[in-house]
Amino acid sequence: MFITCLRSSVNSTSSSPRERLQNLSCFRSRRSMMDKRLCPIDGSEMKRDERPFEVKYMGHSETVSLPGWYCSCGESLHSKTEMKVTDAALKRLKAKEKGVFPPETIRAIRNRIGLTQEEAGALFGGGPRAFQKYESGEIMPSRTMCATLYFVVRRPEMLDELRARSNFSEVPEDDLFAHA
Repeated sequence: MFITCLRSSVNSTSSSPRERLQNLSCFRSRRSMMDKRLCPIDGSEMKRDERPFEVKYMGHSETVSLPGWYCSCGESLHSKTEMKVTDAALKRLKAKEKGVFPPETIRAIRNRIGLTQEEAGALFGGGPRAFQKYESGEIMPSRTMCATLYFVVRRPEMLDELRARSNFSEVPEDDLFAHA
């Protein structure tokens, strides 16, 4: 991305090589622009830093290290990428409040049992994108889904049985109550 400097006499066909070179000096890369930031409140130079930030949700809290630009007046600026730290913490807190696995745990379980997101969605239900949404925190899994994942990771033989019984409408009642 480039920031441009507009000059009234910018006409590449009529300007000399020297004028074109001066005009090009107005272009600055994004990287050089990111080396300095001015505070929108008091105009002083901001410093790049990581500071503790407390994320709260429904009586639960988590402190994260939040990168950004900080001013001595207390103002701070953060990019969308930097805010992902707080977004992830909020998703974990919401999962804790709802009593379900956070996105990172769902991904870890799926990886441990060796399934792709699409395979997990087909086997456990929810569709081909369900696990993508669980793992990104876009949607929360149900408590039933979490219980199923818990038992499958604790008892891997259950995964084989689930694969063998992908259509539960055809399971005879005798099989259901044989072990009861």
